[in-house]
Amino acid sequence: MFSVIVPTFNRPGLLLRALRSLRLQLYPDWEAVVVDDGDGAGLRAAQELGEPRVVAVRSQGKGQVAARNTGLLHARGEYIALLDDDDWWQDPTHLYRVARALRAQEGLVYRGGYLVYERDGLELERIPFDHRATPEALRKDNLILASGVAYPRRLHDELGPFDPEMDDYWDWDWYLRVVGAGYPLLGLPGRGVVVSVHGGNMSYAARLEERKRNLERLCAKHGLVGVELKDHRIIAGAA
Repeated sequence: MFSVIVPTFNRPGLLLRALRSLRLQLYPDWEAVVVDDGDGAGLRAAQELGEPRVVAVRSQGKGQVAARNTGLLHARGEYIALLDDDDWWQDPTHLYRVARALRAQEGLVYRGGYLVYERDGLELERIPFDHRATPEALRKDNLILASGVAYPRRLHDELGPFDPEMDDYWDWDWYLRVVGAGYPLLGLPGRGVVVSVHGGNMSYAARLEERKRNLERLCAKHGLVGVELKDHRIIAGAA
């Protein structure tokens, strides 16, 4: 079974879109662990959905990393998959493809997709994001969309939870820890993941200094050299 970790913060409408994409998956053996890190609106929306495979809980801490680690505590599946509340899976065979890959080889599965610019519920632009991630390439850029990632649950037993000190770069840190432990990166063909870019998450410029400090912590932890401050929008534009 897959445990799909879905952290959410005060945007129940977007959360329901993400959960709808999960319910459309042809692979039936999953649970969604929705972790509310806000005012409870996501908790109520998930509960009102009436889907027995959706479990909704309050975060045991504050912030996105604490929410995901709370989700791990409630996860019962053999595999972990990640899905942000404002993203969605557009391919109904996504979990089938991921399950097939993980049964063949243990590692971190990732999949390409699109960055979609939205405003007031309307799609304005769709930009492909589909890069080949290697251990070497990951030491320069985060080339993986978190909402397209899955891996065996037992990796957390071996490597620990997500690092709360990494904040903006919790996902990049996790990928580096996994490959550092010797596990392969398993890229799947096709673009099955949609990452929403909207007013609520376009805070790159406003938090520039904070992001710089967080990146410095990541580089110090993993010995990264020559890494430039950028996000997925910049990486996609440079492709």
